[in-house]
Amino acid sequence: MHKVLLVDDHSIVRSGIRLLLKDYYGAVSVDEARNGNAAFSLIMNNRYDLVIMDINMPQTDTFSLLQNIQTVVPDLPIMIFTIMTEYAFAKRYLQLGVKGYVSKQAEDPEILKAVNTILCGKRFICDELKDQMAEDNHFNKELDPFGLLSNREMEIAYHLVKGKSVSHIADALNIHTSTVGTHKARIFDKLKVDNLFVMRELASHYRLI
Repeated sequence: MHKVLLVDDHSIVRSGIRLLLKDYYGAVSVDEARNGNAAFSLIMNNRYDLVIMDINMPQTDTFSLLQNIQTVVPDLPIMIFTIMTEYAFAKRYLQLGVKGYVSKQAEDPEILKAVNTILCGKRFICDELKDQMAEDNHFNKELDPFGLLSNREMEIAYHLVKGKSVSHIADALNIHTSTVGTHKARIFDKLKVDNLFVMRELASHYRLI
């Protein structure tokens, strides 16, 4: 019997995926967590065949969570299930070793195909991202400027180019506004830009937006 952990702050999403898995597999054990701390605690005390995880949850640094999970349980397959399907963002997670990246707009058959593929030990990437990966000659080389950013800087850069304010980002990531400001300055320095307009143009070119 497969044992799956669903990590998402929206109960309706967790309920929908749980029902989909139980309807398809029948005998499947499903645990749920609404944030990174709860997820990590469950992972430390249980053995899972698959973790299905959102990447935009309150009070959760998903990059750090993934790295902590991989340190403790390096062979645990993780499937990202998210509305954030911008290529440059997906690329960072794929390079961190997740086994699947699926849009929340995917239909049930694609979600089940992704789960089956990962449970069989293979990687699953939605067709849109797969096509972009094929066109990306630097996927494994990180030659684009966003590859210079740390995981936290990448997360903040994503929110900035989406038009989020410093205070909004601070609230979303549960950090101080001054910390966001410091990261923003470092991001500008690493990307060699001096304003958000130029940064958005760069982000568009490298498919962060």
